[in-house]
Amino acid sequence: ASPSGLCLSQKITAPEGTLLRPSIRAVPSSVVPKGAEVKLYCQGPQGSKSVQLWKDEAFSLQINTSREEAEFRLQRERISAAGSYSCRYWQGLHWSEFSAPLQLVVTGFFSRPSLQVRPSTMVAVGETVTLVCQELINSSFSKLAFFLLKAGMPAPLQHQSPEGKMASFTLPSVKAEDAGNYSCVYSDKANKRASDPSDVLMLEVTGLPDIKPRSLYTEPPCCPMDGDEGVGL
Repeated sequence: ASPSGLCLSQKITAPEGTLLRPSIRAVPSSVVPKGAEVKLYCQGPQGSKSVQLWKDEAFSLQINTSREEAEFRLQRERISAAGSYSCRYWQGLHWSEFSAPLQLVVTGFFSRPSLQVRPSTMVAVGETVTLVCQELINSSFSKLAFFLLKAGMPAPLQHQSPEGKMASFTLPSVKAEDAGNYSCVYSDKANKRASDPSDVLMLEVTGLPDIKPRSLYTEPPCCPMDGDEGVGL
């Protein structure tokens, strides 16, 4: 039978005998400065269940709960807290599949990178924008990962692991909602420590369509000309 507590639409989309895939999120964000606290929430169906948190494909914690979301509190961030997290739950006689991974990035260990935009910080709707994040200290790290951040978003927009010391992030065919404040960080893939964020870059999107409200006024019909028959009363 399907797990209890699911809405009708979920029961329709989940084949009988299977468990819905959970989701995982970080509060306040998946990018946090060292010394901060962060909570990870694993969301699944309501009902009694055991929930496991895995880090870098290794078991980390397990709790029992009947709530829809299981809370895992990571006390004051340590270097070892950075990594890739996923979760799963046991209900009935089965484990669910794992959630999509969440990358927790802990910043504040290295000097900030630079962030540049091409062609300009002011672009028109439909244009393609490239944001280039570059490490400036010429470190000896063999492999770097770069993350593109946007203010107000709880997780990085994009991430890359290039061969060199910089990464190019593309925003194809920009829309009005792409406007905002961007920054980036890089991390050492070996121990997952990340840099301070770059200076903020503000992207403006121009050429928005001029949408005028539709008028509710309609012109009256033309009056009958002299000699035309009017409407009898």
